[in-house]
Amino acid sequence: MIKTILIDDEQHCITRLLDLINRQPHTFHVIATCNTVEEALEVVPKLQPDLVFLDIKIHERTGFDFLREINEVNFKVIFTTAFDNFAIKAFKFSAFDYLLKPIDSDDFSDSIIRLKAELTQGTIENQIKNLFNNLKPERQKIITIPSLKGFETLKVEDIIHLEADTSITHIHTKDKKTVVSKPIKFYEDLLDETIFFKTHKSHLINLKHVKKYFKGKPSYVIMSNDAQVPISVRKKDDFLRRFD
Repeated sequence: MIKTILIDDEQHCITRLLDLINRQPHTFHVIATCNTVEEALEVVPKLQPDLVFLDIKIHERTGFDFLREINEVNFKVIFTTAFDNFAIKAFKFSAFDYLLKPIDSDDFSDSIIRLKAELTQGTIENQIKNLFNNLKPERQKIITIPSLKGFETLKVEDIIHLEADTSITHIHTKDKKTVVSKPIKFYEDLLDETIFFKTHKSHLINLKHVKKYFKGKPSYVIMSNDAQVPISVRKKDDFLRRFD
């Protein structure tokens, strides 16, 4: 069972999480709930949880304060937040998960499925570092890709294009292709829409890596790795406007 701690300053949010957790009685062992950052900093190191559900706004402090101040992060984090803002993308970049309040039961179940698949020791400390790097807009963005043995990181600027293959995605960079067991829609939502453009239902490209454009039926682009990527008819005008 997954040793779990809930950190939230609103009791009704803790109650909602406990209700969802109790629907999976053989998955979780809730060992504590905390209402303040200070309480969490005292309790978490002692109890050594596997998982922490962490609110972002906790009274006058934040979940980020907790992560910065704790000596060792050796547990998985699922953020819970009522704010659908820029930070959501940073969480995803760092292979974190998040639940938007009020928490939907289907979203919760999907999150736990991913958690079980990715719950590995020894990678979490680096994910925390990536999170804080990605929260700083001046820093170069890094995307974290889960693997069977842990994870690997890719610089976003090195991603040339992404290609869907049913429920998996092929991420193409200059030197290699990485296969990830997430749909392309995940990366469409994650990556900066001012830089990445979905030319086709199965293709997402980095506009900075477009080398040539060929009009016609069908039209297509040649990317910096010489890959040919189609542009659907309904996407063509939007694509051309990006280069006006």
